[in-house]
Amino acid sequence: MKSVYTETQEEYQVLRSTTGLIDYEGAGYFTVSGPAAAELVGKVCTRPVDFLLEGQISVALVLREDGTILGEAQLHCRGAEYLVQVWPAQADAVRAHLMAVAADAADATVTDVSADFHGFGVEGPESFRIVQKFLDFPVASMAYRSFVTSEHDGTEVMISRTGVTGEYGYTVLVPAGKATEMREELVGLGARECGLDAVDICRMETRFANLERETAGDAATPFDLGLQWMVDFNHEFVGSEALADSQQSQARQPVCWMVTDEAADVPSAGTAISVAETEIGAVTHAVFSPTLKRVIGTAQVDSAVAASGLRFDLAGREIRTISAPFLVATSFGVSME
Repeated sequence: MKSVYTETQEEYQVLRSTTGLIDYEGAGYFTVSGPAAAELVGKVCTRPVDFLLEGQISVALVLREDGTILGEAQLHCRGAEYLVQVWPAQADAVRAHLMAVAADAADATVTDVSADFHGFGVEGPESFRIVQKFLDFPVASMAYRSFVTSEHDGTEVMISRTGVTGEYGYTVLVPAGKATEMREELVGLGARECGLDAVDICRMETRFANLERETAGDAATPFDLGLQWMVDFNHEFVGSEALADSQQSQARQPVCWMVTDEAADVPSAGTAISVAETEIGAVTHAVFSPTLKRVIGTAQVDSAVAASGLRFDLAGREIRTISAPFLVATSFGVSME
């Protein structure tokens, strides 16, 4: 996955106004099958999958035994089988974890099919017009977090309504041998290639957490990133006990913030946040939002001041904590009709 193809702000505008193409090269794809497939997926992930119907998707986290995050997974129900899709940067770690858990499981098999498929994200307020070319029913009737399999020019293609920018978003999954052909077709239909840097800005603005950039490689729990909504403690999963214990001892909590001036200097992760020269937290990740014309970001601050509407000092600049998301995606004002 490239960081940039042309220029980050140009690609950002594409994602917010037309249709961007995101190449998920290196993503992990794993099938889980057998009588105990649902049980195994539930053990590995922070959400069970028993409730999923065929064609539905759930998102969950994969944790280590100590309750820290290994990766985020999209769980596709294919009847008695599940397809687990993992972001490229997290694929190797999740692969090893899945295989280790599967080695001790009875009546469930994990198969790494990553080399067999290639995924493309088609995202932006106009993306549905391109995706409609691959469907024989109105794209507007496709539910969020659902998928269908169809035939396109003799090739089986899986289309899912998912995304990470907050805009209309879809994933097109094709056999690996058809990746170049599909990329060319999507570009020919009007999708423009966009890199990770532009995607990252969109993710921050609409609070689709970027695990790699918001943890800076350090171990973090779902509570550290405000992702507890992705955890269901009503079932047992790897890391659940440690995670529950960590919640009780959490001294700092995540907040969103915005610089009050229009300067574009983006602070690095770890930059101190203070009140009256007393450090009360640190930046976890920050970007410059072209739409808001402000630097925005996330931070870990002392639990006593983890609230919206407070003003702190960040390297001599004033910031204000706010509630997420930072902005409403353009797609909310675009009808698919």
